[in-house]
Amino acid sequence: MPEGQVLLAALAIFGLRIFGIAISTVRMLIMVQGRRLWSSVLGFLEALVFAVAIGSVVNELDNLWNMLAYCGGFAVGTYLGMVLEDWVITSFVSVNIVSKEHAHAVAEAIRKAGFGATESWGQGAVGMVGLVRAVVNRRDVSRVVECVNAIDPQAFVTLDETRGVMRGFLRMPQHPHG
Repeated sequence: MPEGQVLLAALAIFGLRIFGIAISTVRMLIMVQGRRLWSSVLGFLEALVFAVAIGSVVNELDNLWNMLAYCGGFAVGTYLGMVLEDWVITSFVSVNIVSKEHAHAVAEAIRKAGFGATESWGQGAVGMVGLVRAVVNRRDVSRVVECVNAIDPQAFVTLDETRGVMRGFLRMPQHPHG
């Protein structure tokens, strides 16, 4: 096969892998959200692209360009899938904070930053503790954690993926690129 065709075939494999892995990343994310139909449709496309790409590589295992294109496409596709997730998929995280002495101040700081926060009290291992919960867009988690750390750097913080959100005080998602 002429060198130009070899490179064109490798480029096609590279593009297929990017597309297939990006689809795979998005499919996994929406599958976690329980979107069965879209997960299935994307799974079909992912499998089809994989079959075509791997077939091209397996037919010429001695072709270094195809092998490099296949592996490189996987890496770039993973990165692209994560970028697509930031642009397309809105996901929420429950930020749970346990603070011995500063729960109310933590909740106020979170509210001042524009997020909702629910306060309650509970019995901890060594006495009463304040509990604060904020459900925020995944992109905003670091801002909420910064609010917590500014008030109580010793607070116990856990993050839980939230499968769905219905009603409540939620800050509108900000587009990550402007």
